[in-house]
Amino acid sequence: MSVTQRRIATNTTFYIAALSVQKVLSFVYFSYLARSLGTDLTGKYFFAMSIAAIITAAIDLGFTPVLTREVAREPDHARSILSQIIGLKIIFAAIVVVGAFLVVPHVIDEVIVQHLIYIGVAIAFADSFALTFYATIRAHQNLTYESITAMLFQVIVILVGGFAVYRGADIRIIMSVILFASIFNAIVPIVVIVKKLGIRFRTSYDWPLMKYLIRLTIPFALAAVFTKFYAYIDTVFLRFMSGDTAVGIYSVAYKATFAFQFLPLAFVAALYPAFSYFWNNDKERLTDTFMRSMHYLLIIAMPITFGVSALAFGVIPAVYTDAYNGSIVPLIVLLSSLPFLFLNFPVASLLNACNRQNVQTLNLGITMALNIALNLILIPMYGPLGAAIASSVSTFFIFVLGIIAARRLVSFDLSLVTTFLRLLIAATVMCIVTVTIMRATRWYLAVVPAGVVYLILIYLLRVVKKDDLRYLKTLLRR
Repeated sequence: MSVTQRRIATNTTFYIAALSVQKVLSFVYFSYLARSLGTDLTGKYFFAMSIAAIITAAIDLGFTPVLTREVAREPDHARSILSQIIGLKIIFAAIVVVGAFLVVPHVIDEVIVQHLIYIGVAIAFADSFALTFYATIRAHQNLTYESITAMLFQVIVILVGGFAVYRGADIRIIMSVILFASIFNAIVPIVVIVKKLGIRFRTSYDWPLMKYLIRLTIPFALAAVFTKFYAYIDTVFLRFMSGDTAVGIYSVAYKATFAFQFLPLAFVAALYPAFSYFWNNDKERLTDTFMRSMHYLLIIAMPITFGVSALAFGVIPAVYTDAYNGSIVPLIVLLSSLPFLFLNFPVASLLNACNRQNVQTLNLGITMALNIALNLILIPMYGPLGAAIASSVSTFFIFVLGIIAARRLVSFDLSLVTTFLRLLIAATVMCIVTVTIMRATRWYLAVVPAGVVYLILIYLLRVVKKDDLRYLKTLLRR
């Protein structure tokens, strides 16, 4: 299999473009939903979706990265590996779904929340299998279909869901729109795999292969569960300790921060198979590709952190109404860890692709334990702000652990630290410009001038060099 910088550039650019459109639509939809439902119902909705995300990880159990890695290395084995994983996931899905239906009535008192969680379980089922199907396509260095479907998914949600919200439909009907879109999202890759890739798979239980895959999957499975618990356990604790309104307030800060997560996610989607290939064939290109990804993600993350923090005092009441003003400080706290959140993606991808998944799993386990402890201490004291502090501290902590492990795989130099310091200067000046303009006029009139100031400064400070511009030019041409 030939893996080239151009292929990575093409995949990353197209996927980022698609996810950019999706996230813009998602932001508009969630903002409209939050304004229409109010903090209490929004809290119920976000809580149920958080449970769905955790269940998706429980069903997938790390099979997606294993499938991507193994098929990227040996494409001829795609059919047998995919068939086996489908068979295994059906078993795990049945266990998780039955368990959820047995446990939920004893843990959740409100019938409407119970129903929302059941819908979330169905969403998790569809999403988990969609992950497997797209992983097969992704392993063949093709993100086109996933990119298009990501946009179509959100178009369905915003059109049908937006109409349901406008008509004042029950919250369960509104959430069912996500289920309908998730089913569509799972069907499309099946057609692509069969018709375009020529892989005709079926449910299979080859016991030797099953044992082999399970052995490979264990660290990824633990990592997936740890990741989802680490990402969403704060919402669960917040709901039981502070109520649905607190979850609704926190959901706005969380959504506004993690809406940008698609940027590093898109890089990783293209880089993970490449990292795996370079680890076996070209260590020098592994280091170069990894350091480039860290460099570019920092350039993207820093203005988002400082810019959105500055805009928050104008954006939150304007977009979500004054009822969500309690989200502003938690949002700024969450944004403070955004650069480290971005950098965690290529670090984790590097460890997994280079057979260091056990290290990554251990790091996630330690971080999850820290996150749970911090949430239990801080949420009763500070509510949504406590959850935001716990999240940010945990993000920085796992970044430090990941860098320590990554240093054994690739060569580091001081260039990344220098880049960070120069970007800190540029972003700080940009933030000052943003606040100054906001004091004189509307918040949205500050966005473009602040962005221009940032771009000029990173060029003057030599964060972006001619080599980077040539690389970006290649991306745009593709």
